Amino acid sequence: MDDATLRLERVAFEVAGRRLLDGVGGTMWPGEQVALVGANGAGKTTLLRAVAGLLPTTTGVLSATGLDPRTASPADSARRRVYAPQHPDCAWNPTVAELGELAAQPAAWLHWSERLALTDLAARPLATLSGGERKAAHLALSFATLTEPYGALLLLDEPTAALDRRRQEIVHQAVRAFAQAGATVLVATHDADWATAFPRVLALEEGRVIADGPPATVFNADLVRAIWGGPAA
Repeated sequence: MDDATLRLERVAFEVAGRRLLDGVGGTMWPGEQVALVGANGAGKTTLLRAVAGLLPTTTGVLSATGLDPRTASPADSARRRVYAPQHPDCAWNPTVAELGELAAQPAAWLHWSERLALTDLAARPLATLSGGERKAAHLALSFATLTEPYGALLLLDEPTAALDRRRQEIVHQAVRAFAQAGATVLVATHDADWATAFPRVLALEEGRVIADGPPATVFNADLVRAIWGGPAA
């Protein structure tokens, strides 16, 4: 039986004749932590959105937690897959506490809101918070949603951007903990130090996979220069 959490084969997506994903392939398994890297415009966010089911016109084979995200119902997908976008938004302006009411497990929300230092902000509307505080609130909701990690898929787009150092480390720890509990965690990041700490790295360029493997083999001088303009720490 195939127990891969994520399977991609020849995945492609284009807008106005421009290919944003071009034959992406790869397989990810329960317990894997994968850093998704590439220069701006390489296709990282597009790939995460495709896996999250937000790009229904994507072509190729795409299976996430045993479902095709292009055709699966949102309710079925939400049970096994969590997507945290780089720039989360709300249709209204809830307080931090009201945002937490969306979590399926109140105890999980309480845990993550405490860890991400949101308790004293509970009565504050999101619009009054700093960018980092809003990001932390949405991450707490995402983490609180993933109550059954084994075999689940956690998709994070630049989750540490705008966070202070303490909250960044909490996110690092969360990624490791979810993977240890059996989730597959795919993280798009421009943080060179963090990317090199992942067991596996998937590198994109112009919508194509150009490297997939351990950091020691993926991060050659040319790739590092293309992404960060200099040596990764």
